[in-house]
Amino acid sequence: MIELHAFMSELRGYAEQTHELKDHYEKLSETEKKLVMDAAPDHLDSPEEIFHPVFRWLQNLQNELDMKNEK
Repeated sequence: MIELHAFMSELRGYAEQTHELKDHYEKLSETEKKLVMDAAPDHLDSPEEIFHPVFRWLQNLQNELDMKNEK
């Protein structure tokens, strides 16, 4: 369980970083956004594509742990 909590802590930190990345991306001009996305891997449409799944993953895992602890 210690390793799971360490993983959760790292995932939480990663989620926070993706949130910051998304926030900074949203503040860019359209020209800067295009520059950033032209340099991105082909399968990414925007930093939101990273942000939303990571937060969903964190929430799902937290919900699973909460349900497990209620038993």
